[in-house]
Amino acid sequence: VTSNKNTIKTTMKWLSNALFFALFINGNACPFSDSGNEVPCDKNHRHVRGRRLASLSEDAATRERLASIIAEQKRSLQAHPDCITTETYENLRISLDGMASGILDVGDRGHFLGGIVRLAAHDFMDFHKDAAELSEESGGSDGCVDFTSPANAGLDDIWCDDDAACPFKALYDDVYVNIMSRADFWVAGATAVIENAAPTPINLPFLWGRKDAASCTNSPGRLPEPSGCDAVESAFIDRMGLSWTDAVALMGAHTLGRGASEFSGHPGSWVDTPEQSIVFDKRFYREILNRPWKPRTLQNVPDEDWVWGGRNRDVMMLNTDICLRFNIDDGVDCCTNTAFDCRDPELQNIPCSDASTVRPSAFDAVGEFASGRAENNDAFFAAYRTAWKAATELGYSSLHELVDTCEDTDSPSSSPTALCEDFESFRDRRGRTRDCNWVELRGKCRIFHIECPVTCGFCE
Repeated sequence: VTSNKNTIKTTMKWLSNALFFALFINGNACPFSDSGNEVPCDKNHRHVRGRRLASLSEDAATRERLASIIAEQKRSLQAHPDCITTETYENLRISLDGMASGILDVGDRGHFLGGIVRLAAHDFMDFHKDAAELSEESGGSDGCVDFTSPANAGLDDIWCDDDAACPFKALYDDVYVNIMSRADFWVAGATAVIENAAPTPINLPFLWGRKDAASCTNSPGRLPEPSGCDAVESAFIDRMGLSWTDAVALMGAHTLGRGASEFSGHPGSWVDTPEQSIVFDKRFYREILNRPWKPRTLQNVPDEDWVWGGRNRDVMMLNTDICLRFNIDDGVDCCTNTAFDCRDPELQNIPCSDASTVRPSAFDAVGEFASGRAENNDAFFAAYRTAWKAATELGYSSLHELVDTCEDTDSPSSSPTALCEDFESFRDRRGRTRDCNWVELRGKCRIFHIECPVTCGFCE
């Protein structure tokens, strides 16, 4: 019975896979299909994907907040050739924190934060350490992703030519384009987002000096599909040259944001509430261990994913997540934690085998990162720092440290009076409504001076 069931499951997966790619390929012709460096316009991609982050362009208050942050940065920062200062990075970090706080919809905020990290990750995950032997481009953090690839679906919600809909790109175009490369900006932005979203200091390294690539034709085929740990091993271990511990640590970024049916085909967040999807911590690993995950088959999607709880729980894990701790390589139907209600009588007494023998390093890393008190992220953060530095610097041997000052120390121009106004209210990184009186009383000007420039003394 089990053999027949697995045969049927394999056949259905093959048919679903074929249908998924047929639907994608047979869509309207894409004018950007030969370019990995152009951002697809939304009009020509609505048959493949919709648009998240609607509040960024449709809510007037949100648009005003984000535009004012970009205008303030444009006023205050100056380009210095061959030099990036600690202050420049810190201004970027504070700007992105202000942008995130200005997005009042918590779901959209999670998409914004997770999307920036995903953009940088999909840029560096196409690195191939043996590319020269294959006469291919090496890839890595080179400011180039193929926005037409199904693996990158949804990234044009972060990087598009609509200033209101894509403020991250608008910030680069208006402020940072003459300060750093696109590749550096993506890494710096993701680094800043993670530092802002972490509940305790994570202190990620950032070096600069990356070069932008004009094309990345080999990139789509190198990105891991959500099929299982074979894909993780091929991308992170075999091509990028990282360790299993590095791979498990980098996967922890799934705690930010969520998946969507219209992009990956896998709807749901990796953590249990929208509020948690804007916090960068070890909850991803605790969710893997503590929940009774069971496989879910989706229509017109190549690979199943995993869910727990009731039908409206709106959470999920990918095969590439679950396989880090459990041996699901043969596509078996099982429940990861039968001590709890698996919501499936057929699976309640079929626990998933652990991966301690097939992937011992990954198995151990999940347990190590999840261990200890909920607020203690030390083990995860230490591993993430190591993995992030390795992944974002692949292919580079002479990146530069940030400096305190550049040779050109001209003072920035004065702030236009029209831009120097406190917000009446805003949301902090955890979604709570705050005002500038609270900022002053709690001494939070270092974080919220964008929202409260008058209160914090940033206006002349």
